[in-house]
Amino acid sequence: MVTTRPCTAACVIDGLLVTLTFYPDNGVLRIADSSGACLRETRWHGSWRALLEEFRGYYEAAENDAARGVDDIVARLGERCADAQRELASA
Repeated sequence: MVTTRPCTAACVIDGLLVTLTFYPDNGVLRIADSSGACLRETRWHGSWRALLEEFRGYYEAAENDAARGVDDIVARLGERCADAQRELASA
């Protein structure tokens, strides 16, 4: 059974405090600034744990590269979702 309660976490992306809110029942991921204004909304076709692991990987990569912004992380999440869908299709 999929929960309808959203999962929420706060983190800093490119020096900006953001709030991540993931709705597991429909896969919507909302990234909002500290005032609550929505910066981006996308879909994540995975679990909350997988999403957190992806953000951990993002931070590890960001430590080695220049600072990245919200657009970069949303693009990376989109790539990971596409990869997962291709893996399911080929299985």
